[in-house]
Amino acid sequence: MKKESFEAFLKTNEKRIFRYLHNLCGNEQDAMDVVQSVFVAVYQNMDRIEDSTALAYTYKIAHNKCMTFLKQRSRYVMVDPSSFINIADKPSGKPEQNYDELNKAVAALPPKLAAVIQLQYYDKLSYKEISSALGISVKAVESLLVRAKRILRKKMCRTKQDDE
Repeated sequence: MKKESFEAFLKTNEKRIFRYLHNLCGNEQDAMDVVQSVFVAVYQNMDRIEDSTALAYTYKIAHNKCMTFLKQRSRYVMVDPSSFINIADKPSGKPEQNYDELNKAVAALPPKLAAVIQLQYYDKLSYKEISSALGISVKAVESLLVRAKRILRKKMCRTKQDDE
């Protein structure tokens, strides 16, 4: 790709790449950040890109940058502190459940196993959504969930026996 054609390429494809990333990120601001890094990467590698494959190359870069961004973002909990104001000290009428052991067990899982548990049970994503978020097949998601649940079950049973 020539430097003269980059600006035209950018104007033509910026919105479609943004929409693609917005669907993956689920957040407009994050998608805008990733779009910027995608086009910077395309610009830096412009001399190696052929005009006929430039759009496919851009989509591949967009996907990879977004997956990296989502992986890094999933390591942090983003919660507005003001959202805790309306939380009651103790739930009324229900016995208090302690999920500390479960949370520790999930945190001790290997990253991919912890990710599928997080996406399935906390983020309520379908297998198809998890597969696209992690860039793996639906069968791989199923396999990872089975392994993760088996490991968690063993850890939780061991913890329960240790408590008794």
